[in-house]
This record gives sequence, structure tokens and C-alpha cells, in this order.
Amino acid sequence: MNGRTPDGCRAERRGWARFVRLTAVGLGSAAVLWGCRGASYRASGDPLLDLRNPNISERERSDAAVVAWGEVSGGVRDRERTRAALKDLAWSQQTPVRLRLTVLDLLTSDTTDEGAADSKRMVSLMVPSEPSRAVVSLLSDRIAEQGWTELTPALVRSAARDLEMNENGERPEVRALESLHPGEGLQEVVFDVFLDPTGGAAGEAAGSLRLADRARSAAWELLGALDPTGQGRAQMLRGVTAARISGPQEAETRRALGALDACYRELACLPNTAMELEWVMRLHGGADKETSAANAAWWAQASRAIGKLSAAQRDGLALRHAEPVRWASIHRPGWVAMSRGELLSTLDERLAGRRRHMRTAEMGPQRPAAKERVRDWDASLAWGDVLAILVIDEAIHQPAFAGRLWQQVGVDRDDKTTEYGGVIEAVESGSGDAFRLVLFRPRARDRTDDNRFVASDDLINYSDRALAVFHQHVQKARNARYAGPSDGDLDHAHRSVRSCLVFTSINSERLNADYYQPNGAVIDLGDIRSE
Repeated sequence: MNGRTPDGCRAERRGWARFVRLTAVGLGSAAVLWGCRGASYRASGDPLLDLRNPNISERERSDAAVVAWGEVSGGVRDRERTRAALKDLAWSQQTPVRLRLTVLDLLTSDTTDEGAADSKRMVSLMVPSEPSRAVVSLLSDRIAEQGWTELTPALVRSAARDLEMNENGERPEVRALESLHPGEGLQEVVFDVFLDPTGGAAGEAAGSLRLADRARSAAWELLGALDPTGQGRAQMLRGVTAARISGPQEAETRRALGALDACYRELACLPNTAMELEWVMRLHGGADKETSAANAAWWAQASRAIGKLSAAQRDGLALRHAEPVRWASIHRPGWVAMSRGELLSTLDERLAGRRRHMRTAEMGPQRPAAKERVRDWDASLAWGDVLAILVIDEAIHQPAFAGRLWQQVGVDRDDKTTEYGGVIEAVESGSGDAFRLVLFRPRARDRTDDNRFVASDDLINYSDRALAVFHQHVQKARNARYAGPSDGDLDHAHRSVRSCLVFTSINSERLNADYYQPNGAVIDLGDIRSE
């Protein structure tokens, strides 16, 4: 977007990382960095007024902050009032980064009991969502220096963001975690947060249930990035003892562990993300008796079907594959008996001769045509992926399904405030091959644009036992240049870990169907004609 090359961006990140390290070291003592400049401070003569003034230079504001804090240390200025002024600057994203680093260093250097406790509270709230990597670096180092082990969950929540950066050994949260927990492996430290997301605190200090839930989810998200195969997590889950499950979140921990154990043993997979963990926990229970009973019946069927799969078929199996396996074991047992190669051949035969439509809306010199053939993604498709595509293809090409889909196209095209979407699910019927399209009309708050569909929490939760989530690109009859998922659509598939479909209007008689999945694979399933 900004014209820089990938190598240039990496070089810039390395340079920024070096600045962060040097700045964090230099700010270890505010007096060392700013003391000589504070001595020449002039401006208006009122440091609290000047440090808030955006119309003077950043250097003058920083000098004013140092002078104000020096007056606190000398007993001239009120500590609480000065801390409040510095904290206002520290929290504001409008404050220049270097000034924020200055005031944060001053605040966290406060050695009084009240000041240190206030700093710890501030840092615990700031680190998990702080966008500035320089600020995170400073605060992470300060957590390590102060030995604030209670802030381990906050560090984990921060490290779970921007997961692509975790391969970098300079990650400040990781540095701090290793310093706080010497001799322990990083995965074990993060797993301990999953088991007790309060960091061992109790009562008021434990924070709200909401924050604890976020820490648990972040811990699992980070573990999924550190151990994508799930082997390490499975081993840690097997090694959990009763003594390790304690604290204010004990009941929720036991519920999560029970769901994960059942998922690994009975569905042959482990969730990799926080969203997928929530999915497993909903399936292994339910919000009400009716949902719980339906989930239990579905789980039993899926477990029996998956239990008959070979080791090769289980390779790469994910939660989103459970429903296709369950359905196929009942209605297409021949597919379930096939190897991955045999399934690929069957899918190739089904798709041969179908009309395909490449998404060209974003094509250009730097953006080649999308790859949407099975052979383009052969190496990226697990056995479960290919079976899911076959079952979904079976569903969308049934006449009754197509009729309902075309009805929804008309409703969507008339509504200029949003795209429409929903869920594709299998339903038992006399013929045994029935599939249903469940439309979720976006709420008023989600109707932001006719070119955007927002999948609500209700839709995602409803899709727990479904085959796929879908949405439509049907703003006009001739919309072929948008045939296929956008970058935003692919990102949603990655985050939601669902199998997804997008239906695009080619003309008044044909819709194009594209399947896409969390790893970015896209398969064009051809056209669906109107009746």
C-alpha cells in the first residue's frame, strides 16, 4: 500500500526493534536520559501545564514531565495530582510515542507503596491492548525488572496479538515471561495461564471474569501458534493433575479441559484458536437443555464416524470436518472409505466441465489471477478438506437448495444496505439427502455497506453443527468480476476456522459458487442455474 518492498519493511522492523531496545535501556533511569535537559527547562515555567501543551515541542514537553516528577520527589509538588497528569498522557494514543515512553518510565519508577501499586494496575490494563511496540517493550521490561509475576496473564494476552511476530526472538513479552519464569519452557508458562488465567491472584485482585476469560482465550491462541500440530498441547493436557487446577476460575478450567479431552479423544482434533476453543466448549454442552441434547446426539454420531477413520484420514482433521464426516458416514459411506487420492479423483470428476469464474476485481501487475482449481491446492487439502468440499458440493447442487438460494438472491439484491449470508446445514428427511439454507439478516448496526457482510455471533454460534457459512455477492445481476472471496472474506475464514462459501451473480440465470477455507485454499465449484 505504501510502496515499500517486503525486504524494506523487514529492514524497517529491524531498525524499529533496535530503537525499541535502545530506548527501553536508555529509559531505565529517567534522570540519565532527561536530567541534563530538565535542568535547562524554560517554556512557561509551569511543568504540568507545559507537559499537556501540544503546541510546544515534544522535547520541551518531555523536559517538563521530568521537572514535574523531580518536584514530586523533592516534596514540592503533589504526587497524586502529578501522577494523574502523567497517566493521562500515558494512556492517550494522541501523545507522541517518545513522550509516552518518558512519562511511563517516570510513573513506573515510583517506589512508594501507593505509586508502585498504581503503576502495576496501570501496566496490567495497558499491556494487553497497547498498539505501540515501543511502549509494550518498555512495559514488558519493567514488569520483568519489578518481578511482577501476577502480570503474566497480561503479557500472554499481549503476545497472543500479532502472532506472526512470535518467531522473532526479540519479542519483548517473551523476554519478560522468560525472565519472570526462569527454567520453565514458554509453552508451559502459557499453559499455566490457560489453567489459571488470574495469575494466581484471588478476590478483588483477580479481576473480573471477563478479563480472566480473555486471558484464557489468549493463552490457548498463543499455544496454538507455538504448537500448531497439537502434539505438545495434547501431552500437556494429559499431564494435568488435580493440584494444578485451582483458583477462582477452577470450574471454568475443568469445563474447558473436559471439552478439550473429549475433542482430542473422540473427534481426533484439537482447536488451534480461541474462537475454535469456544466452539468446542459450546458443542460439548449447550446454553440450554434442548441445545445440549442436540449437541450430545450430534457429538455421539460424529465420534462414531471419526472413530472408524484410519490414521491417514485423521491427519489434518479439524473440528469443521466433523459434520461432513458424520453426514457422509450415513449417506455416502463410500466416500468415507476412500483415501485422500481417491477423494481427489472423485472431486476432479465432479468438477470437470463446469464453468469457472476468476475474481478479477483486484487484478493488476502485483496481483495475479486467483488460483481456484483443485490441482492448485492439492498439497494444501487434507483428507477432511476434500470430503467437506464433496459434501458441500452435493448440498448446493440439489434442486430444492438452488430454489431457496435464488429466492434469497432477490431479497439481497433489493436491500442496498448490506450483503446477506447465513449457514448451510444438513437436515434429516425422508430421502435422507436434504440440506437447508438458513438466512441470517444482518442487524441494523451491522448494515454498513452493500459490499460487506458481517457474520454475527448468533450466526457463528448457530453454525456449530453446520457444513459451512455462506454469504452473497449479488448486488447486481452481472457481478462476475467479484466472483470469489475477497481478502476480507479469506481473513474471516481464517479467524472463524469455518468452511465458507460465497455465491456470486454471473447473470440473471447463473450464480457462481466458490468454496474457501481457513488456510486460504479456494475451489471454484461452478455455476448454479436458476429454475
